Amino acid sequence: MKEDGTVKKVHSLIDKVYQPTNLRMAWDMVKANKGSGGIDNVGIIDFDKVADEELVKLHNELKNDTYKPMPVRRVYIPKRNKPNEKRPLGIPSIRDRVCQQALKNRLEPIFEPEFSDCSYGYRPGRSAHQAMRKIYREIMLGHEWVVDADLRDFFGNVEHEALLDMIAEKVSDSRVLKLTRSMLKAGYMDQGKKYPTPQGTPQGGVASPLFSNIYLNPFDHKMVEKGHLLTRFADDWVILCKTRREATQALRDAKVILETLGLTLHPEKTRITHISKGFEFLGYKVKQAQRGLRLPLHKIKKGPNKLNLYAIPTRKSLERFMGTIRNRTKRRVPLKLYELIQSINPVIRGWGNYYRKAHVRKLFNKLQRWILRRIWSHRRKRWRNAGWKKYPVKMLYEVYRLENLTSLIPDLNRKTASIR
Repeated sequence: MKEDGTVKKVHSLIDKVYQPTNLRMAWDMVKANKGSGGIDNVGIIDFDKVADEELVKLHNELKNDTYKPMPVRRVYIPKRNKPNEKRPLGIPSIRDRVCQQALKNRLEPIFEPEFSDCSYGYRPGRSAHQAMRKIYREIMLGHEWVVDADLRDFFGNVEHEALLDMIAEKVSDSRVLKLTRSMLKAGYMDQGKKYPTPQGTPQGGVASPLFSNIYLNPFDHKMVEKGHLLTRFADDWVILCKTRREATQALRDAKVILETLGLTLHPEKTRITHISKGFEFLGYKVKQAQRGLRLPLHKIKKGPNKLNLYAIPTRKSLERFMGTIRNRTKRRVPLKLYELIQSINPVIRGWGNYYRKAHVRKLFNKLQRWILRRIWSHRRKRWRNAGWKKYPVKMLYEVYRLENLTSLIPDLNRKTASIR
C-alpha cells in the first residue's frame, strides 16, 4: 500500500507469464508433480517428447492473445468419509496445466504478502504441521472450545466475478484477467458432453489452491480483526475459543462473512465442541485424555502436557493407509519381493513422516508388525505361515530395505512436544 493509502497495483504482467524461462520452469514443475492427462489424452510422457515445440507454441499464443484452454476432464473419486458417494475432480490437459502453473508463478509473489498469518494451505514455506503447532499452542493457552466447520462445496461455489475483482485489486493487466477468466470459464467434459462452468474452480487445477486462498483472504482478515483465533488450510478451518459463548459468536460471525462471498457452511458437518470431546483437523484427531500420564517423572523426556492433550491419525486416515498397503500386497499381485517392498515403501514413508510427531508409538509398532505379516502372506500365499523363517525381519530391513514406521519417530530424548 502506498503512503497515500491507495493499493499498489501491478500494471504489466502478461509478458512475464509467457516469458520462455517461466514457461520452462512451469513445465518442470508440472512434470515433477506427474498426474494424468486431460481430454486430449496426452500424458506427461507424451508431452515431454514434444515439450520444446509445445512451449514455443504456448509462448506465441499467450503473446498474441490467441490462447484458449481446453475443457477439463471430469472424473469422480470416492469421498474420504463416504466411499459410496463421489466428488467431482477436474483434470486440465498437460498444456493447460503448464499455462496455469506459469500464471501461478507470477501471481503468487504478488498475493503472498497480502495473505493472513492464519492461512497455511498451499503457501510457500507453510505446512499442515505448522497449522497443527499453532492449534496446539492456542489450546495450551486455554482456548479449549472449538468451532469445527466445513464449507459446503467450496470449489464448486466460487463466484468468478468476485474472484476476478479480488485479483484486479492487485493486478490491473487486463490480459492477465482475461487469461484467468478463460481458465475459469473453460468448462468440463463428462461422458463426451461439454458443460459450462458459470462458477467454481476445478479441484485438480494447478491454480485452484492459489485462487482459493485469494478468495478466502477477506474471510481470514475479517475474522482475525474480530479477535477470533482462526486456523485455515485451504477450505478446511477451525476456530479456537475460551468459552462456548465466544465460540457461538465466532460461528455467527463466520456465517455472515462467508455469505458475503456466496459461501455457506455445511449444517451437518459444522459444530461447536470441547477438546474433551475431540475434533478432527488435517487428518489428525485432537482430544483431551481422561486420565493423566502414568510414566514416572524421570522417564518423561518431553515438555509438560497439563491438559493431557494428544493427537493421533484419524480413523479414516488409518483405514486409507491400511487399504493402500493391503491392495499393494495382495497375494495375486505378480511382484517379486524386492519390487513389492519398493511399491509400499513410499506409502509407509509418506504416511509415517506426516504422523511421526503425533502420539503414534504403539500404533506404529502395531502397524509395522501387520505390514510384515502382509509381506509374508504375499510370499507364502496364505495368512498363517512360517514366512518369517525364509524372510527374517532383519533380512527384510537390511537386505530388501523395507521402510520401518517406528524408525521415523523422533528420538524420545529430543525435547520436543508431540506435535510441536
